[in-house]
Amino acid sequence: MDSDSRVILLIYLTAKITFYCPIVIITIGTIGCFCNFITFTSRKLTSNSCSFYFLGAAICELLTLYFGTFTRLLSNHFGFHLQDQSRAFCKIRLYLINVSPAMATCCIVLAAMDRYLSTSTKLVYRSFATIKRAKWITSFSLTICILSYIHFIVFSDLKPTCALLSGSYNIFTVVYAIVWTSFIPYSLMLCFGFGTYHHIHATKRRIFPVHTQQRRIQRTETQLVTITLCEVGISCFLIFLRLTYYSYNVIAMGMEKTTYESTLEFFFSQLTTQLFYLNYAKSFYVYTLCSKYFRAIFIGRIKKICHRLISCCTNHRGKLQETSIIRSNRILQTRHMQSNF
Repeated sequence: MDSDSRVILLIYLTAKITFYCPIVIITIGTIGCFCNFITFTSRKLTSNSCSFYFLGAAICELLTLYFGTFTRLLSNHFGFHLQDQSRAFCKIRLYLINVSPAMATCCIVLAAMDRYLSTSTKLVYRSFATIKRAKWITSFSLTICILSYIHFIVFSDLKPTCALLSGSYNIFTVVYAIVWTSFIPYSLMLCFGFGTYHHIHATKRRIFPVHTQQRRIQRTETQLVTITLCEVGISCFLIFLRLTYYSYNVIAMGMEKTTYESTLEFFFSQLTTQLFYLNYAKSFYVYTLCSKYFRAIFIGRIKKICHRLISCCTNHRGKLQETSIIRSNRILQTRHMQSNF
């Protein structure tokens, strides 16, 4: 009896989590992504290679939120089951909900690598931290990322609902998610993060004259390093929770489970899924909290946009008033001419 009540409670909590969490994640994530667009397209940041990577990450995060979180919410609570009716949509959706977060993660890895290279004392390494090189590196990395997830299109089908092929391929996808999607990129993030930290401390020990222009560039670089390290740290923590569940899933595969254990497993599956998608909604808020420079650029951009909107509204209102005055004058002239006749 006690077990039944716990099962009912877990089912209730799972339903609430899968309904309210996606709404919150989509809302804050969408706002955050657009705020990132506004900030990283600032003239102060467009020439910086790290900002280019963060801008690419924001685009991929927006795709992740809508192809992953939004379609999952519609399917779970609003009767949207197009993926179970259309074979093409099934394959495309499964591909996009896997490749979009991978592309966002790839951009963050590249941003961490960029900070590692830009803080190096070796000129050869620093030469890779330029906007021109960043475009080539991004194109190459994202191409590999896109191609490496093609198997989700090949091995997904309606049976009768949209799902990946069972059996050995199902085990492969779990291991693939643990190693390729989580362990490798986040290990690289941590390695680049510790390497950057080492470079910063090594640079502080070296004393050399700095000009005003160099000081401004260094301040921007330092702020971007802070943003990158905070992003890497929080992302690793959230993904570690998801990775822990995947690892348990591999270990517990094929074991006999009670109703309570199966319900508890499903609860943690849904909870870690929401934390996984939260990882792609948090970026703007992490940047805002960690960097005073980022906040200053964002506020400056918002003020500029508001000023332009007010100017456009004022000009439009002035043109409307001018048009109405011209029309009134024409009516008066017409009436005056008619009275003369």
